[in-house]
Amino acid sequence: MNADRILLVVLLLVGMAMAPVRAQTLPAVYRKAQTEDAQYRAARKGFEAAQEKLPQARAALLPSVNLTGSNSNQVGDASFSYGPYENRSVNSWNWTAQITQPLIRPGNWIAYRQAGAQIEHAQAQLTVAEQDLMLRSAQAYFDVMLAKENIRVSETQLSAVNEQLVLAERNYSVGTGTITDVHEAKAKRGLALSQSIAAVNELASRQAELDKMLGEPMTLLPVRFKQDLPSITTVLLSDWLSSAATQNPQVKIQEAALEVAQKEVAKNMSAHAPTLDLTYSHNGVFNSGSLSSPADLATRTRSHQTALQLTVPLYSGGSVQSRVREALLLEDKARDELLLAQRSAASQVVQAYAGVRNGQSQIEALQAAVEAGREAVEANKIGFRIGTRINPDVLNAEQQLYASMRDLMKARLDAVMQGLKLKAASGVLQELDLLALETLLEAN
Repeated sequence: MNADRILLVVLLLVGMAMAPVRAQTLPAVYRKAQTEDAQYRAARKGFEAAQEKLPQARAALLPSVNLTGSNSNQVGDASFSYGPYENRSVNSWNWTAQITQPLIRPGNWIAYRQAGAQIEHAQAQLTVAEQDLMLRSAQAYFDVMLAKENIRVSETQLSAVNEQLVLAERNYSVGTGTITDVHEAKAKRGLALSQSIAAVNELASRQAELDKMLGEPMTLLPVRFKQDLPSITTVLLSDWLSSAATQNPQVKIQEAALEVAQKEVAKNMSAHAPTLDLTYSHNGVFNSGSLSSPADLATRTRSHQTALQLTVPLYSGGSVQSRVREALLLEDKARDELLLAQRSAASQVVQAYAGVRNGQSQIEALQAAVEAGREAVEANKIGFRIGTRINPDVLNAEQQLYASMRDLMKARLDAVMQGLKLKAASGVLQELDLLALETLLEAN
């Protein structure tokens, strides 16, 4: 397959990859992921399941009602006063309805408060999942956007190299150029073509990752960031760190886990405490007679009973003390994990903050490089026409320009992602931040 046919295949692949199946913006991608992303849906189901712990704990404080009953038939042979055996059949049934109201049960009250902490723990875990989904949605969106931009730049580069190849061949044919210039242009053309094919493959890979998260094929609008991005570093690093110390979702998870562990210690220690219950029962009994009595005297009785039941734990083989020791160790473990979460949150903030600042500096440097690169390309083209520059000079200048354009696009996306990660680490990332990013995008 010659170079022209390869180029045609590349252009066809680009057209297929960028065909509008169902164009989506960044907020739309995030909302779609909320309903289709399996990882986030699992986290939400886990939160909904955790909410059931509160009514379960509350039930231990409320009255319990039980109804039990039985119906039996006893058949046998009986002999009275040395008489012949007679077939006997006795029917009986009984039922009991009992209501129990806990009056003093310290462990149940502690478990009720513990359930509240467990729900807070689940809520913090859901917040982590939500912020993670926002970051994954943005990353997948930007990856596709960067891949599309790489294809656009590769096409532009390939077109420019083709122009230089035509010019080099024409100059060689009229005797003003060298065969070396032609070979150099062909080599650069092959490299540009290879980069175009790689860009198409990269788009297909990134699009597949996005489709996996959204559950169906979706293409994105061809957009790119405007020249200027808002600065996040206008807020002091100390303010970001203060926010992370209290708002970071992982910190909140560990704070809730510590509270759950503390309640577990108290609950296990309460196993030493007496309990007091109020019970009321109502009974009904019927008996049609007895196999051991010749007279079938049916009896019916009804009774009710009200009682206070006091239970004083005395000894349980040391299991209570063991559970208390275990709970105390788990409390210490939770406290250490909270400290680790706080330090990790601070580290994430510092890294993201540095990433934003360095990214902004890199963007400024690359913007200057792109402008200088454009001027260098034009200057080399003029020099080539008047004989002060050779064709490889033009090709090298073009290659450097397009490399700078790719790096600039990537630097912008990296800076934006670092900004989102900074907000996530500080616990302030919201859907509004994705909506704000949408205003920074323009049609490509």
